[in-house]
Amino acid sequence: MQSETAKYRLFVLALMNLSFLLLGSNAAAQQSIEDNIRPAGQVCLAGQSCVGTTVGTAPMAAAAPSAPAAAAAVVEAVVEEVVEEMVEAVAEVAAFDVESTYQMSCFACHGTGAAGAPIMGDADAWSERMAKGMDAVMVNVINGVNAMPPKGLCMTCSDDDLQSLVSYMSSQ
Repeated sequence: MQSETAKYRLFVLALMNLSFLLLGSNAAAQQSIEDNIRPAGQVCLAGQSCVGTTVGTAPMAAAAPSAPAAAAAVVEAVVEEVVEEMVEAVAEVAAFDVESTYQMSCFACHGTGAAGAPIMGDADAWSERMAKGMDAVMVNVINGVNAMPPKGLCMTCSDDDLQSLVSYMSSQ
């Protein structure tokens, strides 16, 4: 009988430990979740009081009246820098390089004559096509003709770029 009572007590003790373990790990898991989703920091704008500021940030509050002017100057300088970079990038893109584009998009066919493409420098083949007029040639270039895909697969080329390429290939 004592062994059954001891087994019962051991079972109740194990059950209590298990319940404490489960409840405790649930609380720990909840705490861990709260730690994981808590913001890492806080953004405080100049001139605004921040909730929960520390003692070390008091000098920033004293300097707040001049901070907006300094921040505006910094923002203006950054905007000017970005605008200059954008102008340089646009100028670089605007400088269309006909020769390298020909090598990347046109050479495979117009350098070898593949699928009946007129070879660059073959005056007879190009004069035959140019006799139709540049507008008719450009319709074929933009839409594709025979084995030539639309735009000769130069999807980044504008219509003016494509016309420069045709002029380059036909004039060589």
